[in-house]
Amino acid sequence: MKIRVLVIDDDEDLLFLAQKFLTKEDDRFELVSANTDQEALQILEEEEFDAIVCDHYLGPHSMTGLDLLEWVREGHPQIPFIILTGRSQEAVAIRALNLGADYYLKKGTEDFKELFSQIAHRIKTEVESRRTEEALENAYAELEHRVAERTAELQEINAKLLHEIKEREKIEISLLLQRELGNTLCRTGNLTEALDKILKTAVQLEGIDSGGIYQLDNSTGQFDLSSNQGISTHFLHSYLKLSGKQIIDRPVFLTKSEICALTTISELNEDTNAAAILPVFFEEEVVAILCLVSHDYDEIPLMDKQALEAISIQIGAYMARVKAETSYNESQSELMNIFDSLDELFLLTDKSARIVGVNDTFLSSLGYSSKTITKKNLQDIYKFEHLGDLSEIIQKVMEGEVLQVKHQALTRKGKSIHLLTHILRAELPGRELLYFISSKPESQ
Repeated sequence: MKIRVLVIDDDEDLLFLAQKFLTKEDDRFELVSANTDQEALQILEEEEFDAIVCDHYLGPHSMTGLDLLEWVREGHPQIPFIILTGRSQEAVAIRALNLGADYYLKKGTEDFKELFSQIAHRIKTEVESRRTEEALENAYAELEHRVAERTAELQEINAKLLHEIKEREKIEISLLLQRELGNTLCRTGNLTEALDKILKTAVQLEGIDSGGIYQLDNSTGQFDLSSNQGISTHFLHSYLKLSGKQIIDRPVFLTKSEICALTTISELNEDTNAAAILPVFFEEEVVAILCLVSHDYDEIPLMDKQALEAISIQIGAYMARVKAETSYNESQSELMNIFDSLDELFLLTDKSARIVGVNDTFLSSLGYSSKTITKKNLQDIYKFEHLGDLSEIIQKVMEGEVLQVKHQALTRKGKSIHLLTHILRAELPGRELLYFISSKPESQ
């Protein structure tokens, strides 16, 4: 896939060199040049780009690169932006990073090939990272689209069956309840509270007047009532006993005639006319069962059946999300507790060298705060002799090597200190990370 890059510089020679060297570095690069701020602004209004490379100084009567960065961030907060400058200016570098620049480079005249090699590497790293994030967002959007399509199908099916306005209103209420439930679950982290909200939503459906959620007790292997809205504690156990079933592995919708066919009806629930019994799956195992009852309808309406199946899927998805978040938070908390006890400087990054976490020793040794450190990348603090070294190090570590590297680190006040760092790969649930465990050489 092409990588469209806008290069902004008042130096025509540099624009020429950028075209020459960047396209040589990677044939996916498609460069567009602008040598004034106004030309750049017009191009940005009309075209889309994957990355921007901009000189800080664009002429005596022009916006600076930082001005353009601030303007771009208002409308394009995610686009990678690299600032170039003709000489080392610490104030410019700090402001560029504060405004959201992804990288800051000093232009040199002695080795343009090295300069553009660094630019190309940085562009590819940032663009590929953002494209990965966009792919995940698109996947979630596609999932939501499929749910929306399914909801539309349910609306169409029910619209054909129900012609009266009152019935159409019932459909709309059902869909609204599901949507509100989905929004509520996104904001709820407590499983018991979430199940109560799910059940309260389910009993608001037309034709449903009571129900319960039975959760699997792993220690006993039994399903115990954890959330209740007017249903018997023994409803599920009575049904399993009367029907001869050991487990519910697919939705069961009982009509009045089917309930009458079961013996000892009172054991199910007195005056029960219809019932819905739906399994909730997590990792292909039944972990909960949703039971709903109607005392007025002879069978669960078709609209309710579809809504209840969707709700049972929501329960499973919610339980999966809670378990994943709990597992990740616990593992990360345990990890940081261990490393906070170390005398060594500990740093945790992702594969793109973005800082994920550090220990207290790191913060106290380099003078950073926990709030500011996670806004930085590894390259902002750990300095290797050549930028290419870092890419090579990350690749080797991700392939399983454990490396020992001597390098310099910058304190918050800009002072350089020498460190000896061991780098190794780490895996937390759903993420690939790198450990950097550093100490000062004995000779320092």
